Amino acid sequence: MTSMKFKYTDDQIKNYLVNHIKQSIINDVGGALIGWSSQIHQNGHIAGFYAIPRMLFPEIDGLGSYITGNPHATGLNIKTYLSEVMGIKRPRYKEVAAFMVFVYRHGLLHQHEPKWFSYKKIVIGLQFTIGNQNNPRDIQAGNHLVFVDNVLMLDANTFYYDVINSIDDFANDVVTRYRKTFEASVIIQSKPLTKTQLLYKRANQYISEKDFNFLKKL
Repeated sequence: MTSMKFKYTDDQIKNYLVNHIKQSIINDVGGALIGWSSQIHQNGHIAGFYAIPRMLFPEIDGLGSYITGNPHATGLNIKTYLSEVMGIKRPRYKEVAAFMVFVYRHGLLHQHEPKWFSYKKIVIGLQFTIGNQNNPRDIQAGNHLVFVDNVLMLDANTFYYDVINSIDDFANDVVTRYRKTFEASVIIQSKPLTKTQLLYKRANQYISEKDFNFLKKL
């Protein structure tokens, strides 16, 4: 799935989304959730609260790019997928999608914690939970995207399952509705960046000619 020399068939698209992306998320994030849940509830060792959304948001970004056609539009991609795909079965995502992008995603990927938010002089608190995986899904979901005493809760288990459970239906939508934007996104992602592009995009920031000196021996 790294070249756009031909048009993808329906089966190739579905296979890529379900058997490659979805399965990869299950292997990486699902395995981590099991390990962290066990540590938290058996040994009291707290870990994983921030790591789970840090792993999931880039995946949502990539999936959303298949709707927008632009893998560089991170915020829009995440908001679009949360709203238009995950929001179908859990409408609450449509209401808080933009908030999740700026407070959760941008905070966790650019700093250690989510960003703080103030509304009408009220500081909105943020809390991540990882419930016992033996609990029923509806019990876990009771702590997801709800306000409790001005604290917006995000349950890691529910967030994870909402992501992976959305991909099967999304694969069908890509075939019927988003084929052109899917292919546009893949074309952009499959092209290697060049030194000229990096220097142009990051000029006067942190990349200069000397940063490529290590490649001269190749």
